[in-house]
Amino acid sequence: MRGKRKLEQAKKRDKKVKITDIAIAKVAYIEYKGFTMEQNRVIQQLVKEVLLFSSRENDSNEVAITCDLEGENPLMEYGIAFGGETDVDVCSDTRSYHILHSGKKATVILIHNHPSTKTFSLVDLQFLLIYTRIKMLIVVSNQGKIHYIQKMEEFDRKAAVELLKECVDEYNMGKKVTERYKASLAFLVRCSEVGLFYK
Repeated sequence: MRGKRKLEQAKKRDKKVKITDIAIAKVAYIEYKGFTMEQNRVIQQLVKEVLLFSSRENDSNEVAITCDLEGENPLMEYGIAFGGETDVDVCSDTRSYHILHSGKKATVILIHNHPSTKTFSLVDLQFLLIYTRIKMLIVVSNQGKIHYIQKMEEFDRKAAVELLKECVDEYNMGKKVTERYKASLAFLVRCSEVGLFYK
């Protein structure tokens, strides 16, 4: 009986969860490494806004907010992209595209929700490594649980790309979603080796 219950719970984790006001209210304040108290408050508010936009305007599907934390008013000047149940094209939004491709030095964070309760996908990790301006990537489940991955001072992009390739090769990347997710989990377990902090 216990095994059957665990299987049912696992299946539920892979399905879309509707966002509730309770989930939004319980978004935690986190002291991210290297960020000020004010920046941490801004990030908390932006995480809540991702869930609000997803709930009210996108049927609890993926929404991404891209923000330059060093901007004059980061709570008003961010990019927002709307996606489907399993993905979002961040660069489809003009402001997000500009933030990611601007030449000026900035602390860019990208926040998006996952309708399931899973952590970072392989696509998320690839996106983090492609865009050098992204300092931190945050994913929040539709239940309000936060995971984040942050580039530290010792971050080695070349080594990170090699590690991701190694993890992908290890799972003999077919087209199965489970294989792709296992590859991303394998990368997250070892990401500190390349100067990434994951929690």
